[in-house]
Amino acid sequence: MPEDAGKKKFIKDFLQRVRVGEGFIEDIWIERAVRTPGSSGEGSTAQSLSGRAVSNITELLEDDLKHSFDDGYFTFRIVSALKGSGKTSVLTYLHELTKTKLTYKQFSVVSRFPLTNLTAIGGNYDFSVKFYCYVLAETFWKLITDSESPVKTTAKNILNDYLNQPEVNQLITASRIEIFRSKFIKYFSNIAIVFGDFFFEVISEISKIEPRYTFVYLIDEFDGLEKRPDELQQTLSLIRSLIKKSAQEFRSKIHLFIYLVGTSENIKTFFNEDPVIEDLVHDQVINLNTGYGNEFEMIKAKINDRIEGAFKGYKNFNTAWQQIKDISLSPGQTLREFCQKYAASVLEIHEKYFKEEPEKIFEGNARDLVKSQCDQQWKAYVKQKSYTLSSVSTTTVLSNHAFDCYIQLQHNSSCVARAFGEAKNYELLSSHLETFEQWLSDVNFKPLSLNSTPTDLAFMIAPSCPPLLQRKMELKNISFIQSNKVTDSDRQKVNQDVVNINTDDKARLIDAFKGTGVKKSTIDKLVSNRNSKNYKSIDDLVADLKSTKNVKSKLQKS
Repeated sequence: MPEDAGKKKFIKDFLQRVRVGEGFIEDIWIERAVRTPGSSGEGSTAQSLSGRAVSNITELLEDDLKHSFDDGYFTFRIVSALKGSGKTSVLTYLHELTKTKLTYKQFSVVSRFPLTNLTAIGGNYDFSVKFYCYVLAETFWKLITDSESPVKTTAKNILNDYLNQPEVNQLITASRIEIFRSKFIKYFSNIAIVFGDFFFEVISEISKIEPRYTFVYLIDEFDGLEKRPDELQQTLSLIRSLIKKSAQEFRSKIHLFIYLVGTSENIKTFFNEDPVIEDLVHDQVINLNTGYGNEFEMIKAKINDRIEGAFKGYKNFNTAWQQIKDISLSPGQTLREFCQKYAASVLEIHEKYFKEEPEKIFEGNARDLVKSQCDQQWKAYVKQKSYTLSSVSTTTVLSNHAFDCYIQLQHNSSCVARAFGEAKNYELLSSHLETFEQWLSDVNFKPLSLNSTPTDLAFMIAPSCPPLLQRKMELKNISFIQSNKVTDSDRQKVNQDVVNINTDDKARLIDAFKGTGVKKSTIDKLVSNRNSKNYKSIDDLVADLKSTKNVKSKLQKS
């Protein structure tokens, strides 16, 4: 049996992820409002570093990225909130945003880690040594394994300045980051080195070679050190030192980007007894609220809309839908608690009424949408006589995957490019992209042109798509086609416009046959014949009336 995305339990998997309620789930990401500190109204509070206006978390994070990547300024943020208010989700979302712009991916080191990772490092190393070696190991690993040649060469030269050649060779030939990190801390912990100065030396030397290069460090679980006071104080000390040196010696013009995430109570210790730091960073705190009712309602709508799109029309839907609408929203919940409880309630209803039901197929004409896009994107080829488009087929099985739409661009009857389409009846999920991307890989999808040859095309069709997911699709050369649902009123209108040969009166039939050349006497014969015969198709009708292909064509268009 071919794997069919339409029959996979995407909705159930989605509800299970939300029910866990841990970390970032892009499928329910909402635009949380941001207001300036001291202003009135609802929303998390934060001050724009660039001076540009921001109204929600996405705009704030994108502005911070632009502040460092594009404008070249030092960016430091503290994300402060109560537990369960979305701190880690914001950090993960920021990490995802760094992957959605090609220049950001090409010219950056992005390291995200919880501070608790450092406590697990073995050996009798000072915590500040663990911190810097962890950060620097992540940095050099990225520079050596993922960078362009000039940056890679510079990184190797820096290592050669401090280590002997066998040690450098051991690092360069490490097959995994874990091995690289272990050797890095072993070698550098034995050197008389001021790690803070070394850290800035690396940034400076790489910036000379590639000025666009940005160094991003996303640090989570500041709370994890609250039971380790010595390590907490060392962390505070070294981060304060980083901030002071960046702000004062480099005058904030350095491609360095740091986010530190912790609970409100622990973050307060960052400012204690250090007025210089407070002056430098008091405007750089993002205070997340625990969650407002309108935010809960937006998440609820994202979940409910997908349930409706996947199962509306089944016999038990109305009963299930009423039960879903009756789920009460408890006051005083955090975002995490709401997601856990609401998703668990919906999942229980799903299992009761829809456990055995397949998700509904796309309610629209996916084939026409795909063909229209192919006509446009392959326009330069289609207008040539030697190129033709095949008909658009559905549920085409390739490499054991059943694609919703498939079409070929043919040159002298030989396939030279292909187009693949997948359609969903509700807002796309991240798992849809993951599955479709794997399918495309399995069929050797070729979206890039070689020697001006036509490229393969890929499309995902749905009523809507989250912005972050759409950006990821674009980077993978998959186009999103927005197509609204076919509502009940739309179906009624279509049914009113369609002529039923077997039941409609003579006047409607005469109107339907107008322009075909079929005489009224023939229509009289048709009305007479249908008393004893039921026409199943236009082909059946045309054959019975002994009409021409031209009549058939005009009937199909009418």
